[in-house]
Amino acid sequence: MAMGREKATISRQIQRLEKELGVTLFDRSSGKLVITHDGRVLLGKANELFDYLKRIRDDFKDEEIIHQGMINISATHGAIDNFLLPYVDHFRRLHPKVAFEIDGDNREVVYSKVESTDVDFGIAGFETGHKALVFHDLYEASRMIIAPKDNPFFPGKAVPTLRQIAATPLIITVYSGLHEISIDKLFAKAKLKYNVAMRCNNYFTTKKAVAQGMGIAILGEVCISQGDRQIYDIYNLDRYFQRRKYGILLKKNKTIPAVIKALLRTIKPDIDFVSNP
Repeated sequence: MAMGREKATISRQIQRLEKELGVTLFDRSSGKLVITHDGRVLLGKANELFDYLKRIRDDFKDEEIIHQGMINISATHGAIDNFLLPYVDHFRRLHPKVAFEIDGDNREVVYSKVESTDVDFGIAGFETGHKALVFHDLYEASRMIIAPKDNPFFPGKAVPTLRQIAATPLIITVYSGLHEISIDKLFAKAKLKYNVAMRCNNYFTTKKAVAQGMGIAILGEVCISQGDRQIYDIYNLDRYFQRRKYGILLKKNKTIPAVIKALLRTIKPDIDFVSNP
């Protein structure tokens, strides 16, 4: 037989397993072995166990492999600046023969590049409606207001009200249409019209304009660094906006090279490649 064992030996082993578990794994009433519901449950758990053991073996093998080549990543600018780069630096120290090409884009472009396989993977905020992609959670981020340090717009340290925000010059970052739409919905629901002083296509310009006192801005938490807390007054807007999920994007059923898997496990140790061979 394919397993290199006699049929009778395998039958005895199955019977011993059934006796030990106290279940019937195969229905023998028709003269043929037909797997039962309990048998299918056990088969699924056994496959999960073998997959887990294989991942453990692969992890130890990865430590011995000298990875090399180019890794292409597309990610939103905030995810690159305030999340991704330390992992890239760590991986390069372990595998100096690996080089990186990292494209900073808005969320829609990141999704498009991953779906078209122009890049190996992406990192961006969660967005529904992409059936060809697999999303692996990394972290959640709040929406924040940044204002000039010791700003004249909001008295005290309390989170400003929507009416106070609406009355203050607002610098909008249009790196994602969904960002501005969510701001529109928030103020429309409160029946308030907000005061747009300027629109920018990147958050770097937005932050410079705020630092110069031109107004305030609503940004994702991923766009704000630790150093920014010395430059701006920062207010958490969880009471107004739902926290946004960010994660790794992979093209479903796309084969992932060992070097990419090694990097992804550095970023997310518990990542499951079940949808990607």
